[in-house]
Amino acid sequence: MEYSVFDGLLSALAVMLLGSSFAIPALAVLSELTGMIRQKVFMDKFAMQAARLGLVFGYSVLGCVAGAWAVSFLYFEDSRAWITYDHFWEFSLYLSLLAAGLLSFYYFSWNRLRRFKAVHLSSGILGAVCVKLFLSLLFWAVYRELMTIPGLIPEPDSVFLPILTQVFIISLSGGAALILAYLLIIRNRDDLGRDYYRFALGFGARWAIFFAMISPLSCIWLFLVMGSSLEFTHIAVPGAVYLGALFAFILVMFRIARSNQPMRNKAAIMLCPVLVWVILVFRLVSYLEFSNMVSEEPVVHTFVRHWPQVF
Repeated sequence: MEYSVFDGLLSALAVMLLGSSFAIPALAVLSELTGMIRQKVFMDKFAMQAARLGLVFGYSVLGCVAGAWAVSFLYFEDSRAWITYDHFWEFSLYLSLLAAGLLSFYYFSWNRLRRFKAVHLSSGILGAVCVKLFLSLLFWAVYRELMTIPGLIPEPDSVFLPILTQVFIISLSGGAALILAYLLIIRNRDDLGRDYYRFALGFGARWAIFFAMISPLSCIWLFLVMGSSLEFTHIAVPGAVYLGALFAFILVMFRIARSNQPMRNKAAIMLCPVLVWVILVFRLVSYLEFSNMVSEEPVVHTFVRHWPQVF
């Protein structure tokens, strides 16, 4: 199977958007909790705006799952299980419905439950957990079908588990970048004041920096799982591009976080989601190459395999 540049761009964009459906509500919950501990009103406002954006992503995922379930049910009745999971779409639809309901309750009850923060936070946490469960199932199903793995669940020493962990961590950085772009776009509508946006953009940038800096740690887990199967032949180039894009992303976010007037960094704010996209493009290539290494023979031929010869 050939994995072209177009496949890489499209799959990375899909992973970024799907991952953000978990990451943005998770960041809203983390921001609200941080605001409660530090007693910062601006953090609560930031969390509320993030929850609103997360709700958009949650509804979008629900619509896509409902559409896929309907198409599978109406036109592919004999192969409805798809990736050999019984009632896969039905279970995904239930999880998505539950997630959308919990995230809706989380956002729309924000002011009414100010005196019951535990209940409010619980709804946000459960909503994010439901999205994460659905995405984990979806990623495993696609990975299992792509790599022709017979087992129904990943083994404890499977490369899929560290890969999935890093995808979610990178998604949290990407979600923070999308929140900053969202704040920039809706500033005139919400208009919460210059002081708020100075704080919110820096606060969101610090979330992005934190998760971007810890994302490479999962590579240690991945290398331990790989053991003697690890080869650097086809992962050196995508790994170098990944690290370069990650470093550039951190530098841009650090500039936004340290700026006294972060609203003047509009171009940098809009650039950050693109950098996350690039990071995911080359991370997915590396993931496929790692998976090829533990297979008896290469299953996917990625577009970077001939790059070392070019350079």
